[in-house]
This record gives sequence, structure tokens and C-alpha cells, in this order.
Amino acid sequence: MRRSARVAGAPVSDLARDADRRVRTGGHVRAALLASAAVLLTACASYTPAPIDRKVSAGAFAARRLDAPALQAEVARVAPQAAASWPPAEWDRASLLAVALAQNASLAVARAEVEAALAAEISAGEKPNPTLGLQSEYARSEPDQWLYGVSYDFLLPRSAVGKLDIALAQLGTGGARTELTERTWSVRRTLIAALSDRESAARRVDVLAKLAAVQDRLIDTRRQRVAAGEDASTDLNTAQATRIDIEQQLAQARANAATAQAAAAAALGMPPEALDGVTIVWSEWGDPPALTAEGIAAAREQALLSRADLAIAVNDYAKAENRLERAIARQYPQFEFKPGYYWDHGIAKWPLDVEFTLPFNRNRGEIAEATAGRELAGQRMLALQATIYGEIEAAVRAEAVARANVDAAHARARTVQQQLEHADVALRLGAGDRLDRTDAEVLARRADLEIVQAEADWQSARNVLEDALRAPLSGPELALAKSLSVADPGAGR
Repeated sequence: MRRSARVAGAPVSDLARDADRRVRTGGHVRAALLASAAVLLTACASYTPAPIDRKVSAGAFAARRLDAPALQAEVARVAPQAAASWPPAEWDRASLLAVALAQNASLAVARAEVEAALAAEISAGEKPNPTLGLQSEYARSEPDQWLYGVSYDFLLPRSAVGKLDIALAQLGTGGARTELTERTWSVRRTLIAALSDRESAARRVDVLAKLAAVQDRLIDTRRQRVAAGEDASTDLNTAQATRIDIEQQLAQARANAATAQAAAAAALGMPPEALDGVTIVWSEWGDPPALTAEGIAAAREQALLSRADLAIAVNDYAKAENRLERAIARQYPQFEFKPGYYWDHGIAKWPLDVEFTLPFNRNRGEIAEATAGRELAGQRMLALQATIYGEIEAAVRAEAVARANVDAAHARARTVQQQLEHADVALRLGAGDRLDRTDAEVLARRADLEIVQAEADWQSARNVLEDALRAPLSGPELALAKSLSVADPGAGR
């Protein structure tokens, strides 16, 4: 509702006292207007241009490095122990996550969205400015031909609809903050997956390099035996073909390592070369700590109540509730109350205008849309909650299977290792030959390769479980309990 008041002054006779009073009043009005304008102008914000030079920004990104001095303070906010000695000799998941929180571009966008939501909340809470108008009139037949007046509008107390608009803006800010939390976890998910792939590829490269060396010795032995007529040439050909296959696997593992490093650098908000020569430790990779049933149950309950994407769905439902309440409020008549005062050629007038908005349709369309929107938001929230439960259960079972596969791979490796030990003993006693011993070593290195693959699958399953729970379950990240909210601008506003 808006109240408007208008005051207009006009000389109506040639009496000197009326003219003097009008002159004095006009002077006071002009003085008041000038003073008000001066106050308003001194409080105004000034525009500062901030152009973006794409060439400069591209160069600045390419120059980013983990050992940059300016990055130390940002990392110290989240991981003080990592920033104590700069740069760290070794980086772990926690310290790298701290870098991602500071440097990742998508998180910068999310923080800017929070600031935009806060600004929208300020706008929704502001009372509209009153309007002030100057009026003039020219009356040729009057002794004083120029007449002057002032009109102004001011607001009634905020209506119920206006209060609902403020609440909706506040929900928008809450939604932006929750989206920042979810996007932060998304960055963490990408970073951890890339680091895991990088570790897996590095371990595969190491085992494949050892396997290639053993296969080379096997080829030399086969070549000697073929030359001596002890083996057929097809045995040598098979060994050489196997060596080519190992080389291809080695090249693929190196390519996977480079791809994983690029993905990790992207999550950190840095170019891939920023990780060249950087030592990254993950001591528990492939062998994550065991989880208790009680711990899983507690984490599941927490996820089903407050996972970030679920919080977003709850916030969307609250917005739908607000829109429905606002639509129902608009089914009632809205009015504007406009009192005023005129001094019209010696006659005092007191107009009283009331304008009504009559919703003859009872706002049925908007109410129906808002009701359906609330139902839709509610069903989406319930569906997401059920999906979260299913994701957690599937991840728990997948990790159990992956852990069993690791145990089986280690059991096979122990069996092959025993065969290698027996071949060593037989070779020393003269009961076996070097070819048998080399064949056993090839089997041992292939068993090591199976272990690496099984451990990679287990670590991947643990990463998926953490993602379903939206919580790290082990490692140095547990010390970063507040890391997912450090970048929330205006958290106290």
C-alpha cells in the first residue's frame, strides 16, 4: 500500500502579505531542497570502472604455481599446518583441498552468487524512496502569473506481501550459500578422484616397468634357447608379442597419469604444469581404514537429513511455500491511500483518493500454480532423499565387494610368491633352470599388477561412499571440519 500526499501553493489575490508569505515559503522550500540534495549527493556511491583484460587474465592463470607466496595466506586460513613451512615439502589431500578452495574458478563464481543474493536481500528489505515533485502553473489573468507547488509520496507500513518478498529474498541467500557448499564438495570430489587416478597410474607405471624388465630377461633367455635349438621360434615370438603388449600398457598408464594430473590441476584452479615435480602423498591409498557399522549408520543419518543437495531441495520447498502464501495474500483487494492538500486560488482543498485493485478472479491461477509448485518441490525433495539412501547402500555394498577382491588379489600374490621362492631354491640346488625362475617372476609381477588394480577399485569405491555421504571418512581432511564453509561471504550478515 502506498500513501501519496500532495501540497500545492498558489497566490490568489494581490494582497502584499500573501505575496510576502509565498516568497518566504518558497525560499524555505528551496533551501530545504538544496540541503537535502547536498546530503544525498555526499552519501552516494561512485562508479569505478573495472574492465577485464583477457590477455592479462590468461597470462596470470598460466603463471599460477603451488609455491606462490600470495597463496600461503589463503591456505593458512584452512590448513595452518600446511602453510607453516612454505611451500610444503609434501602435499596431501587436505593441503591441496585448501588450495582448491582459494583458487578454483567455479567456487569463485559461487561466492559471487552468494554476494549477489545478499545484495538482492538488501534490495528486498529496503523501503522504496519517497518521491518529491515540484509543480508550477502559469495563469495569465492573475496578478501573479507564476504559481508554485510541491508534491510528495510516502509509504504506508510494509504489507504482508512485502514481508513475504523479504522472506523469499532471504531464502534465496540461504539457497546460494547451500549451493556454494554443494559446489565445494563437487570440487573436492573431482580433486580426490583425479589424485586417486594419478596415484593408481603411478603405481601401475612402477609395476609395469618392473614387469617389462623381467619380460626382457625372459626374451633373452628364449632367444638363447632358440639359438641352441632347445625351444621353438614360436616361443620367442610369443614372448616378444607379450613385451609389446606390456609396452602399450605402460604408455597408457603414463597417459593416464598425465590426464589425472591435468584433472587435478583443473580442480585446483591451476595449469597442469603447476604440479610438475610436486610430491603428493596419500599413504592410505588403496587400503582405506575399516569402517564400523555404527559409524556408517551415523554418517547415513546425517546425509539423509543435511546433505548439501538435499538442503538445496529443502530450500526450494521453502521458496514454494513462500510463493503459495504470497499468492493467497494477493487474492484480497489491494489499495492505495492518497490524501493531499491544495491551496487553490484562495481555496483550501483536502482531496482524499483511494485506489483499489479488485481481484475478481480471486487470484485462482497464481494460487493453483503455487500449489502445484509446492507439491512438485516436495516430491522432488522426497525423491532425492530416497536416492541418497539408495546411493549410500549401493556404495557400502560396492566397497565390501572391492575389499574382498583386494583380499583375493593378495592371496593370489602370496601363492605366486611362494612359487617364485620355490623356483629360487630349485635354481640354487640345480633342480630347475633360469627360464622357470623367470617365468615365476613374470607371474609375480602380474600378480602385483592385479593388486594395484584391485586397490584402485577399492579406493574408488571408498571415494564413491564418501561422495554419497558428503563427508570424508579418513585421512587429513578430517581436520578440515570447517573447510566447506570458509569461502562463504557475508556468513555473518
